Amino acid sequence: MPEEPQSIPTIDHALDHFIKHASADGITLNDALTHLGSEGFCFVAFLLAVPFIQPIPLGPLTMICGVSFMVMGWQMARGKTNAALPKKAGSLLIHGHLWLKVLAFCRSILKFTRRFTKERYTILVTGDRAERFVGWLILIGGFLLAIPGAYLPLNNFFPALMIIFACIGWLERDGLMIIISLFWGAVTLLYFAAVTIALVFFGNQLATWIGLTGNFTSNTIAP
Repeated sequence: MPEEPQSIPTIDHALDHFIKHASADGITLNDALTHLGSEGFCFVAFLLAVPFIQPIPLGPLTMICGVSFMVMGWQMARGKTNAALPKKAGSLLIHGHLWLKVLAFCRSILKFTRRFTKERYTILVTGDRAERFVGWLILIGGFLLAIPGAYLPLNNFFPALMIIFACIGWLERDGLMIIISLFWGAVTLLYFAAVTIALVFFGNQLATWIGLTGNFTSNTIAP
């Protein structure tokens, strides 16, 4: 008997749908969420996180997306069936060459991850409790993304990876991706801790140097 053709995952249908609209009149993120239904939380979070997979901070967009992640994560953690973004983020139009590149990059990431993703550790991606846990991962990732970092390199990169792997884990039903998401969350916390310690250390060193310089100047000028 011939093998039955495998169904295309919802996320691929969504990408095709958005690429079509981005090439034409565009589609807002809230319209995208309506189109996706319950899978919208992770798909739109995945879509918004992809532009942060690079070392350069994205300015005001970081705060808008960070708040959006927190809102979607909270809604998912509360068991909502349909996501809704804040007005400013929800009206963001997926349109034009930039979004086409983002969507194409999403497809490239999925193509790459599907080389090693499969259904495993399903206890982490099955049921209401798992869904709430993934929601919390997205919420925490959004909070870490929104923390002001004085335009430090990789300030957004690690939290974005945390969000992306949580979303891939849920969409692809791969519990290992949830574990990797937790790993990137830990890396993010370690990165922020290291940066904070470095700033405090060098700040103290600078204050000491300024104090010593001031005393030396005063002693030199004094008769």
